[in-house]
Amino acid sequence: MYTSVKCLALLLFTNTLSSEMAFINEGRFNMGQKNNLADEVPVHRLFVSAFFISQNEVTLGDWKKVVVWAEYNGYNFSNHQYDPRPGIDRSGDIQPDQFPMNSITWYDAVKWCNARSEMEGRTPCYYLDTQHNIVYRKGKEDIDSDMVNWKASGFRLPTEAEWEKAARGKYSGYNYPWGTKIDESMANYKNSKDPFESGIGGISPIGYYDGNQTIHLSKNLELSNMKNSNGLYDVIGNVSEWCWDWYDEGWYKKSKSKVQDTTGPTFTEATKYTFEGVPLDGKRKVHRGGAFDDGPTDEGKPLRIAFRHVEYPHSYQWTVGLRFVRSNVEDELWLGMDSFDNYPNWYFVNWFGYFYQKNSRWVFHTQFGWIYPQGLGSYDNWIYFLKHGWMWTSKLVFPYFYSSEDETWYKYLQNNYETGWFKNYLTEEKKRLGRIYP
Repeated sequence: MYTSVKCLALLLFTNTLSSEMAFINEGRFNMGQKNNLADEVPVHRLFVSAFFISQNEVTLGDWKKVVVWAEYNGYNFSNHQYDPRPGIDRSGDIQPDQFPMNSITWYDAVKWCNARSEMEGRTPCYYLDTQHNIVYRKGKEDIDSDMVNWKASGFRLPTEAEWEKAARGKYSGYNYPWGTKIDESMANYKNSKDPFESGIGGISPIGYYDGNQTIHLSKNLELSNMKNSNGLYDVIGNVSEWCWDWYDEGWYKKSKSKVQDTTGPTFTEATKYTFEGVPLDGKRKVHRGGAFDDGPTDEGKPLRIAFRHVEYPHSYQWTVGLRFVRSNVEDELWLGMDSFDNYPNWYFVNWFGYFYQKNSRWVFHTQFGWIYPQGLGSYDNWIYFLKHGWMWTSKLVFPYFYSSEDETWYKYLQNNYETGWFKNYLTEEKKRLGRIYP
């Protein structure tokens, strides 16, 4: 029930942004692929902490919703992100916003993650300083790993290790998410007979790929059942996906590559990309998963999970998009609270108000009376109200609460003459659920 409550909250209060994320448990896996390209060996065992990853590639629709908010709140993106290319719809009934975002630079992808984090009240991950004070919102900045708050609750690009662990699922030794051989019914790639192909191929709506599938004439295409064992769609094919990591051809051979939760080489450690034995100028970022224009017979077979695509961070291509992750952490419930010198044990947090706390999990709140908070943090808080029971709220949905007693949504009436009053979200009936004592 708790999960459904949170999903409902996100649906009601985030302007219908897609928020479906798969949980990837902590653990070890084998990264790389033997008997393949020089930058894929050796196969090495890595430990990756638990994280969440978006089930789908970011859509044009979700990208635009965040950018509208971001540009109003001090963000600046390159002009390239205003001209993505949706796929070709021969049915005449598929919404452009259902296709994955593309034609974006790495810099814009990182800023978009920060913007979505701030838009949802989460702590952003990317900064312009190592003290994590100046949020990265503008420009083209080659930020390094120490300028990333890896423990923040916000969204970010996956590391190569996170991406590969999520892509492999339970099949660690396979070339592809489903096995050792390419299968045109499982991914959108060149000449895979995808219904949206044209010429060298074409982008498909997210989660929709099957060369033997008939296009359903619907404005809301149903996702196919072609997902990997972690529940991810389009993990290969459709568009390739930006990762965090700077590229180093020999990175897998170095001891630093094998540390827990590796974030790849630093900017200084990154090496130039070598093409046909010739080093090219400039340092590059990695993107993974292959795209609609990659074919199974191409040299290097770039659709394989282990294949490491590289590109300049300022580059933008129709074939490259993104999916995002967040660490398995939440902001503390009282993050950013203020204390008062003249009033010991009294505190204030901007989204939840004034409260008193001393040597106990019980909290006296000026509006709600005695409450007992329990949860992962400011995005997942069940609060026990005396004489009523458990109610759920979060930094994202407050002043709305969900009551487990009657499975009903309530809105707290902040401007009411007396404190503790709530209004039923559907019936508008008023009840005093707070400040009632034995």
